Amino acid sequence: MKINLVFLFIFFCIAIASCNKEKLTKVAALKYDALMPLKTDIQSRLDTAVIGITDGTYPQASYDALEVALSELKLGISKANAGVFILQFEIDNYVLAAQKAIKLYDDSRLLSLPTNTPAELFVNGIDSKGYIDFGSSSDYGGGPHFTVETWAKNDEGFIEFTFGSFLSTFISPVPYKGWSLHYWGVDNSLLRFTFGTDNANPDLTLPVIYTTAPTTYGEWFHIAAVFDVTTKKSLLYINGELKASADVTDNMVPNTGDPRMWAFVEPLDHSRCMSGYIKKFRLWSSSKSQTEIKSLMNSDVTGSESGLICAWDFTSTPPDYEAIADKTGNHTAKLVGAFKWKAIK
Repeated sequence: MKINLVFLFIFFCIAIASCNKEKLTKVAALKYDALMPLKTDIQSRLDTAVIGITDGTYPQASYDALEVALSELKLGISKANAGVFILQFEIDNYVLAAQKAIKLYDDSRLLSLPTNTPAELFVNGIDSKGYIDFGSSSDYGGGPHFTVETWAKNDEGFIEFTFGSFLSTFISPVPYKGWSLHYWGVDNSLLRFTFGTDNANPDLTLPVIYTTAPTTYGEWFHIAAVFDVTTKKSLLYINGELKASADVTDNMVPNTGDPRMWAFVEPLDHSRCMSGYIKKFRLWSSSKSQTEIKSLMNSDVTGSESGLICAWDFTSTPPDYEAIADKTGNHTAKLVGAFKWKAIK
């Protein structure tokens, strides 16, 4: 009887193993095909790199970082050859890291442009590498009436995760003060305007208004977000057209305790980051009408307009990247980390 039980146990184990093997064979094969081309791309850049401090060369630090990225990628390839990976995301992480390293290296090529050269400003905020720091001012926090207005342009893959802060004075996770203009969603398909309500519950940082974000990568589009307690409305416009609205109350709490304003990285939660282009950014202390927004998106400001809190054009290279004066003369911004001015041909 004991012998029969032993045989039954062995048979049961074999059956389970066979079943598991059958299930494993049905699991979709892992995809490794992106690893080797990336290795070739990185190696080619290292082989042809010209290191220096003059135009057309690459900084030594960028070269060194790319070498580290190649070593990490080779480690991933070795793991793949050894059959270590179980899930696809493990491979995808190596792919993503290599792609980021290539992007950062390519963008680091030294190219100085004379002051006032017509150019577009690109900021790579992924992993908090770069951002625009507009300084601190109680005027930035938002009030009973204000309008955020700017032009934006994105490349595909401008956000890695589900939240990319474009412009923000927001404090999070608590006490939720200030405002945030950001992209959100698994596929980054939503453009949202959010307000803090000084509440510890993130579900009460309302209202949130959102619309489908433009996916015309490489093309400029205009954004205008309006908050108005008189009409009890918040409005979101794309290219002068109203895309979303929400009812609001007067409990929007400006960020006056830590009134920093950043672009491409949220001032406190640095995981909320993205890359992209910006130009003709303006913050107003009034709620602009649709007619006014359509006029503003096709015009310049002098800095003396009534209700204009701050304004930066970012359409030509400044004399000092760490002290870019706004057009009102009341504020300065600085470019931090990974950014690049690209001459307009």
